[in-house]
Amino acid sequence: MNTRSTASRLVALGSATAAALLLAAAAPQSASAETMRTLNLALSCSYGLPYGLSVNNGSGWYYPDGSSYASGGVKYFTVQIPASATALAINTSFCETDPKTPMWEGYSYAITAGTSTISANGYCLDEYVYPGPFVRYCSVSGLTYS
Repeated sequence: MNTRSTASRLVALGSATAAALLLAAAAPQSASAETMRTLNLALSCSYGLPYGLSVNNGSGWYYPDGSSYASGGVKYFTVQIPASATALAINTSFCETDPKTPMWEGYSYAITAGTSTISANGYCLDEYVYPGPFVRYCSVSGLTYS
């Protein structure tokens, strides 16, 4: 058996493996995190100040990352939503003087996908629908892109 030939093959195999590992480490990683865009929302409620913002872009409700502050009876949210989103529905965790947690019956709006900032006004109306549930209708108006 030729040990020099076997040793050469092992060195070549080791070199090829090391090169493959280096290329894998240097290659750009696939974008597993989606590109995001900013949503600026001025939200008010029929009963007091809104607390919390949930958003549905067609795949279910979630609480987007961002910040907020209140001024008067309006809560201003600056949050991140997926740039690929083509639908927008909003809700609030609760309005300051809600007598109980309502069932959401709001509206969904078509939005243009992209990375531009979306600015809008939101309004959540809480009402008791006789004889049945306490319902929250959340709407969006004044939607602009910049």
